Amino acid sequence: MLGSIRSFEPIIDENSKVLILGTLPGPESIRRRQYYANPNNQFWEIIYNVFKEVNIGATYEEKVCFILKNELAVWDVFHSADRKGALDADIKNEEPNAVRELVQTYPNLKRILLNGRKAEKSFYKYFPDIAIKAVYVPSTSPAYAGKPINEKIKDWEDAIINY
Repeated sequence: MLGSIRSFEPIIDENSKVLILGTLPGPESIRRRQYYANPNNQFWEIIYNVFKEVNIGATYEEKVCFILKNELAVWDVFHSADRKGALDADIKNEEPNAVRELVQTYPNLKRILLNGRKAEKSFYKYFPDIAIKAVYVPSTSPAYAGKPINEKIKDWEDAIINY
């Protein structure tokens, strides 16, 4: 049986310059009401390493502050969808988020990072007219083991810092 999943509110403020878009929260994130809550997801380790920070926030509030302090934003391509489990490949009946409106509301956004191939494909399907440069970054999901974490960190750093 498929379960209906909804996105969280975005983590963003008026200083955010880089919007990171995933697909939808996984089961552990939904349970804890936190982005990237699965301890096997590499998101927080990658983000902290991009900014050369060795101590990952102990609380979710510290992680959110770190995102905003570094002028980032986090949200999802999808507002809702049906999915059993956590795999992006199992997403069905998706409804896009109001990404276009978010970009208009926060004019300091200069770049969009698409966390994984499903986020990339879906972003271009639903938002081909968004003028902000969007780039694919390797998925932080534990399901994507095609690249070692040190290479993922470099790709994310290139997309966030070195663009």
